Amino acid sequence: MCIVKAATTTILLATLACCELSYKANANPSLPIAQKQLGDRAMAVKQNSATALEQVLQTRKFKASDLAQVSTLNDIQGSWAQSFIAGLVSRGIVQGFPDGSFRPDEPVTRAQFAAIVTKAFPQQSNRNAIAFADLPEYYWAKDAIQTAYQTGFLAGYPNNTFLPEQNIPRVQVLVALANGLNLSAKAESSTLLDTSYQDAAEIPDFARSPVAAATANRLVVNYPNKDVLHPNQTATRADVAAFIYQALANQGEMPQLRADDPMAEYVVGLQPATPVASAPEPQPLTPEQVAKLRQQYRIEATPLTALIRPSVVGGGSSVGSPTAFGAGWGSAFFGTSFQGRARDTSKSDGAASFGFGLGDASRAVGLEIAATTVDLYGNTFGDGTISFKLHRLLPANFGIAVGVENAIIWGETDGGSSLYGVVSKVFSLTEDAAKPFSKITTSVGLGGGRFRSEEDVEDGNDTVNVFGSMGLQATEQLSLIADWTGQDLNLGVSVVPFRSLPLVITPSLADVTGNAGDGVRFVLGVGYVGRF
Repeated sequence: MCIVKAATTTILLATLACCELSYKANANPSLPIAQKQLGDRAMAVKQNSATALEQVLQTRKFKASDLAQVSTLNDIQGSWAQSFIAGLVSRGIVQGFPDGSFRPDEPVTRAQFAAIVTKAFPQQSNRNAIAFADLPEYYWAKDAIQTAYQTGFLAGYPNNTFLPEQNIPRVQVLVALANGLNLSAKAESSTLLDTSYQDAAEIPDFARSPVAAATANRLVVNYPNKDVLHPNQTATRADVAAFIYQALANQGEMPQLRADDPMAEYVVGLQPATPVASAPEPQPLTPEQVAKLRQQYRIEATPLTALIRPSVVGGGSSVGSPTAFGAGWGSAFFGTSFQGRARDTSKSDGAASFGFGLGDASRAVGLEIAATTVDLYGNTFGDGTISFKLHRLLPANFGIAVGVENAIIWGETDGGSSLYGVVSKVFSLTEDAAKPFSKITTSVGLGGGRFRSEEDVEDGNDTVNVFGSMGLQATEQLSLIADWTGQDLNLGVSVVPFRSLPLVITPSLADVTGNAGDGVRFVLGVGYVGRF
């Protein structure tokens, strides 16, 4: 039966998973360590393009927090869509992720596009709402989808379906903008399309007139080849930003691209103005200039909580079982756990673990490796294990993972190896993650080994069992957790106590139902994440 050391190790690994997810911010491993983020904030602004910030200032239609984010997005510098992204972020139409990234190459779903387009173009409804059969009552983008439908930007599919999680092709984005904005083309559609695009034959029949209208109004941006539309290719976040920016520029809501902006030549139909010969070359902003801008426009630095908070902002979502989120390349973690009384004994117990991540779960597969010593109060380094987890991030805040706890064992441990698979999903309850009760993270998995029922463990039956967890963000720095390990129910609280540190503290009660072991036990886990 899984008792003393195995129980402590289990809680520790779950605590580390909570801490790692907290620091990764939506499970993306690209952000620098927390302390370095604070110290290098001014330098990050300096390294970003002065052109993008200047364009933001030209519009004079921004929130202070949006301007701050333009200055600190860490992956748009050098992106072909930098000017478009910076302009939309300055208006709060699109946003980066809590880790400071924008992820311009990620695909956009129909639900995500609905949320963006309704924010970019607030318009009056011109048709009645429809009850889409595949939109749950509390689906995060339900209101945006209804608005996009009622204003004419988007339509559904047969049988009253919308397919919100389907990736949206580039041609659908252009059709949506042309229809929603009532754009038209003076030239004949076939002639305009055939002279503009080498792959015009790939444009679906239903889309030819709207795409021609979008082309005539200079909404289309084709990079790296201006003459190739790729109409049926999935639209990326960069594509959508470029198309919407151009639509806003067509309405006079955003400035046209500067004459010296390299992207101007990729806007179909746009003839860039001749640059002024005497125009000075834009220079990167110095930290002093950035500080002056922040003071002038009352821009406050992004709170570190926004950088380290996870999908469930206040901490983690599990205290006894694994989730599908894990460490990726460049992240490392350390943690300890303590329980006042181990199962079926009167002895205290503790464990410590160190781990790191490899790979990129958002683009391919991530690998998390964790080494644990399971006997802090005895033979400290004589008993231990190494565990592995392969994990992948999927669209719509899904994650999937397979792993082996205690794949390698030395010394004496009680639990043995446990193979498992798990799926996790983050559900947004409010649009603002800073509000109370804004998100729930759920995980469900199947596993053998320690995940078996206590009866099967005692009888030596080689079976599999269901485990799962749920974490509710109660406040911006605190989550409430319920966790079924396959043997017992754990209840806990996951706390990020300091805004300046990626530290998670998780006190919990194990076996609150009393159906495994000999009663309720107190367990405390502490985890910390860094970068290498």
